[in-house]
Amino acid sequence: AEVLLNMDDVFPKEYDNLHPPKTNGNPTVVSFHVWVLSIDSIDEGSMTYTADIFMSQIWKDDRLNIPDDATDNKTNYRLLPLSWLEKMWRPDSFFKNAKQVTFQEMTIPNHYIWLYSDKRILYMVK
Repeated sequence: AEVLLNMDDVFPKEYDNLHPPKTNGNPTVVSFHVWVLSIDSIDEGSMTYTADIFMSQIWKDDRLNIPDDATDNKTNYRLLPLSWLEKMWRPDSFFKNAKQVTFQEMTIPNHYIWLYSDKRILYMVK
């Protein structure tokens, strides 16, 4: 059975989501990956196009308190509710010269957050 993970237990009282997690004062390393699924609606006149992409970012936040039994023993991670995004720090990523960025809207949001036992966070969005 999966252990109930309470946001208030994982995020310390002094956690500030406006400040990046700096281990020993070092910059936060964020791995950023983009998978281009398709490029559509190419308009040569306005020099614009539409792209459908998956974007993932992974970083480590040593400020988190993760119980030993918080992740699955086989995978060492667990999927988090999207409401956790409001509480956690995440990179301020952007696409230079983008005219518009929209997230795919479906019956459920297309955002995913995985929390690993070593305090890495994987955030994926389409």
